[in-house]
Amino acid sequence: MNQTFDLHRFTLVLKLHLSEHLKSYLLGLGVLAGVWLMMLLPDATRISVFNESIYRKHGIFFAFIFCGAGAWFASEAFRMVSTPVRGIPYLALPASQLEKFLSVFLMVLLFIPVFIGIFYAIEGITFWLINDRLPVGSPHYELLDLRGKYLEKDLRYLAYLVPPFFMVGSIYFPKIPFIKTGVIAFLIFFITSLFLNEFILRRIFPHREHYGVTLFQEVSFIENRRMYLVTLAGAPRLIINSILVLVVPALWYIAYVRFREKEL
Repeated sequence: MNQTFDLHRFTLVLKLHLSEHLKSYLLGLGVLAGVWLMMLLPDATRISVFNESIYRKHGIFFAFIFCGAGAWFASEAFRMVSTPVRGIPYLALPASQLEKFLSVFLMVLLFIPVFIGIFYAIEGITFWLINDRLPVGSPHYELLDLRGKYLEKDLRYLAYLVPPFFMVGSIYFPKIPFIKTGVIAFLIFFITSLFLNEFILRRIFPHREHYGVTLFQEVSFIENRRMYLVTLAGAPRLIINSILVLVVPALWYIAYVRFREKEL
């Protein structure tokens, strides 16, 4: 098969993918909307005053539900190549490897704006109902700013990292990829955060009460009832940030290489 990318052929592959999975996608969107309704709409019946803490709660909800839903969606991305019975017909399609990979890759990317759209729609309804009951002159709730302070940067980074990580897992594991990839994700988090990162910090800051940690970037601690914040700067911070940023495209590339191995 000619491996040169062809836009018309890619469009046909994308149409085929949608025709086979559209019902599943719509069902997933319905479930996602139902989850957000259960999480956010109860606020509309309880809250009658303005309080900024609701933004932090919504930020936490957004990060964890996005990571969970994104992980599940990405882990199902390449289910069609999980077994020979399902994989051989798909891999035998008269299209290039890149075209078949991009059709799935595009669906995973589209999950992001769709998820955000559903979140903002439900949150908008919730805040509209709350704002209607607020006292005259009171500040009104506005949609959560995903780039603002109410969404922790660690959780924001996880939102970028989770889909490609679980997409790789969907190719590597033919059975229950969501659970197996989740176990690996937990082990990596345990080793880096609860062991390696903590081990390094205790060597640098012995006999301190550790108050908070951002992986390999900053640490805050209390000494003599005063809190101190120590952060990386200069070249070390640039190196760590560059590594964290490059991990995401590296995972996308690993997924593509593994998909090509499946076809070979």
